[in-house]
Amino acid sequence: MDWVAGTVPAYMDRWVIGQSGDMVITPSSWLVPGRWHDRNVMLKVARVAEEARGGRVLAWWAGCATAEVHEVNDQAVLMDLASGKRTLTAMCQTGRDDETTSILCETIASLHGVPDKSSAPSDLVPLPLWFQDLIAPPDVKPHAGKIERAVTMAQELLEASTAETQVVLHGDVHHGNVLDFNECWRAIDPKGLFGHRAFDYANIFCNPSTDVALKNFHRRLAIVSEHSGLDIDTVRSCVIAWCALSAVWTDKSSGPPWTAHAILNTFG
Repeated sequence: MDWVAGTVPAYMDRWVIGQSGDMVITPSSWLVPGRWHDRNVMLKVARVAEEARGGRVLAWWAGCATAEVHEVNDQAVLMDLASGKRTLTAMCQTGRDDETTSILCETIASLHGVPDKSSAPSDLVPLPLWFQDLIAPPDVKPHAGKIERAVTMAQELLEASTAETQVVLHGDVHHGNVLDFNECWRAIDPKGLFGHRAFDYANIFCNPSTDVALKNFHRRLAIVSEHSGLDIDTVRSCVIAWCALSAVWTDKSSGPPWTAHAILNTFG
């Protein structure tokens, strides 16, 4: 049966949530802040199946460096609301990029540290499938220049993955998806992927803005390598492959060039 989206009113009633702020609508979900059992919460009702998968992955992590989940199903998730005042974006833009990069690395390490992968949701997307728009037969999607080199990097990394390096991946770790939960940094909005752990560090390099990302590229490589135990060449290859995939997606949707394009053009 095809996936069907739920509705906000249905889940406000089902889980007895009192709305406490304005609803935010994104291309992938409806977000409603509220009160539930004397807690500040966020109701997220998915508009697309991919977002629903993320809610189940968030619940599977069970508060291990993620927002605590109170209710979840195939359409919606109810989680704690981030009420802290700090943001990694603001910290990064005021000269604290090393600190924010370290926080993101520590968050990723905690997510990857869950020992039992067998109990994870069954519909995680394997990285080779996630990268299919970048890695395609030459007669289907021709590549040239830096994109072609990025394809080779992605193929080599994916082929080199072993059981020891493969983990449940968040898939979208960046400065806007790790939030301040009362002095504790926790992740939200996973994509729900599975593959080489190095790829979860790649999106750090694309955020929070192009100028900051380019200025700190080499410094971030060193910090990520130190925190993760991955060699710098592996980290760099993952970043370039990730940026190439993002550039392909952006070009496919006729969107304007962004940080991923700049990194690919400058460092690819």
